[in-house]
Amino acid sequence: MKKAAVFSTFSIISIFLAACSTETPEDSVQSFVDHWENRDYASMYQMVTSDVQESISEEDFVARYENIYDGLINDFTIEATVPEEFTGENEEQIPVNVSMTTVAGEYEFEEQLSFVWDEQEDEPNWKLEWGSQLIFPNLSDEDSVRYNPSKQKRGEIFDHEGQGLAINGEVIDLAVVPNRFEEEESEIAEIADRLGRSEESIEQALSQSWVEEGSLVLIGQMPASELDAIEALYEDVPGFTYQMSEGRVYPFGEATAHLIGYIRPITAEQLEERREEGYTEQSLVGQTGLELIKEEQLRGTPGGEIVIIDPDGERKETIAEQEAEDGENVYLTIRMDVQEELMNELDGEPGTAVALDSETGETLALVSSPSYDPNQMSLGLPSAQREELEENEDQPLLNRFSNRFSPGSTMKAITAAIGVDSGTLNPNETVDEPGHEWQPEDSDWGGYHVRRVTDPNGAVDLFDAMAYSDNIYFAQAALAIGEEELLAGAEAFGFNETFAFTYSLQQSLLTGEEGFKSEIQLADTGYGQGEILTNPVHLAAMFTTFIHEGQLIQPILEQGEETGQVMVEPVSAEAATLVDEALKYVVSSSNGTAHSLERDDYAIAAKTGTAEVGEDTLGWVVSYESDESNLLLAIMQEGVGSGEVLPIVDHMYNTFLD
Repeated sequence: MKKAAVFSTFSIISIFLAACSTETPEDSVQSFVDHWENRDYASMYQMVTSDVQESISEEDFVARYENIYDGLINDFTIEATVPEEFTGENEEQIPVNVSMTTVAGEYEFEEQLSFVWDEQEDEPNWKLEWGSQLIFPNLSDEDSVRYNPSKQKRGEIFDHEGQGLAINGEVIDLAVVPNRFEEEESEIAEIADRLGRSEESIEQALSQSWVEEGSLVLIGQMPASELDAIEALYEDVPGFTYQMSEGRVYPFGEATAHLIGYIRPITAEQLEERREEGYTEQSLVGQTGLELIKEEQLRGTPGGEIVIIDPDGERKETIAEQEAEDGENVYLTIRMDVQEELMNELDGEPGTAVALDSETGETLALVSSPSYDPNQMSLGLPSAQREELEENEDQPLLNRFSNRFSPGSTMKAITAAIGVDSGTLNPNETVDEPGHEWQPEDSDWGGYHVRRVTDPNGAVDLFDAMAYSDNIYFAQAALAIGEEELLAGAEAFGFNETFAFTYSLQQSLLTGEEGFKSEIQLADTGYGQGEILTNPVHLAAMFTTFIHEGQLIQPILEQGEETGQVMVEPVSAEAATLVDEALKYVVSSSNGTAHSLERDDYAIAAKTGTAEVGEDTLGWVVSYESDESNLLLAIMQEGVGSGEVLPIVDHMYNTFLD
């Protein structure tokens, strides 16, 4: 009996709690609001009354919300005010406040959630008497919602002289019209062949559900520079046509592709990340380069209005509206005469080049070779051509000036400055190591030796070692400096930290994550081998230290940034001046590796370097003329030694000094 009594009491309590859970709609209100805020429209539909479900199908209900909420509303919040006491009737009114950020601005409204006790279900529960007014207050079930966009102009990008690098111009819309085909199959084949597109892509465009016999069916876009070829195709193929439209144009094509980048229609992943910023399925967004980096500045703010349209097609109410704001232009310090000259000199071979004004820090050129046509990428490159670019062993899609590479013997200038400043390198003391190979006495290096290219046949001091590019001298210098001092000195130059620059650059690294793993690695680092990696822009900037008595000048890319700003002072004026003189000796000495750059009227300073990375070779020359032009160049070409880069450097000084 005792057990039975306990069970009965428990049963009574359970029944009482169950009854309480259905006496008020509080839980149902919370569930509906949660589904609403989570955009779970199917679950919302399950909570509306059976009468509502008879008037609108789940498919139409979900589609109505998706078209309006997912298409026009970036973010929203709902606050339901649940009363302290309910009426106790079978219908309860719950006030809600809805605040939303739409593609046309902010909007807020108040409405009532009308919950009724629905006993027609297998399990009676509180259900919502839903109507379209819960989307917008004056929206009836027969009305529609329309968005009228007001397009903003994207900001443009210009070089130092005001030449357009990314501008709003004209592009060619490519199209076919079904009822103009005379022999559809053969015409599609010819269009595909001459446009570099697949027949399948054209057929897919024609098979869209909305296409009718007289429809203009877009199949792609091309830059206006291809107009002659497109007009010829129009004359030859009856079913093909074209029209001109507004689009993004990159006048200098491959010469600025990696620097400027390109825009494309937003991807699904990008839209998910940027929807709250006002992006829609129709948005164009920067994909690479400055188009991506400066997206916020260039994009501007789209405008438009959201309106309710009644069944007669008349405007019923404006929900939200905002004016479009054009994007801001970007003005660069780039000089296209320098940019194009360097691009032409690399001639499609893998490599990179950076040109700075060593006095102001202005970036005159940022070149990566080989390259690609950003106009084609922006308008949609056919898959076969895209695949060809991706599989090209010369990697035309790789941005080399933002990457990092082994600097080879150009590092010797940095090692020398650190050594002189630390007191471990006396520039007047000589090293006399005969032959082409060396390792310390009583070392545990085994069969490993530091190898030099040229045997100087005698003792060398700092100037001779810099001129000959003597690996043995700088290996010994690094060992004398020591791990801690060399690391500290390199970090003073900006190694192992993000380099401040408008364009995102990879960090220069002195070692891998484990630091110096051996004495051999320390020695190799001194002459630019080991695991050291430098970014080309950073490498160029480090050489301004030797021009400015120990002050490293901040590189800038945009007009309006302060010029001639000192970024850091990594070494003393004495050490920097000494290295400057040694670099000039590399050119003036008949034994210097850059002697071919010598001129009667100008004092050129330079350091050559040939880095060996596995089976790959990187030829470097970093040079500057600081008396007249302030032109500083850092040029690297893959697959060759520095000797083959020197003619490019020589040509640049011939062009821009004389």
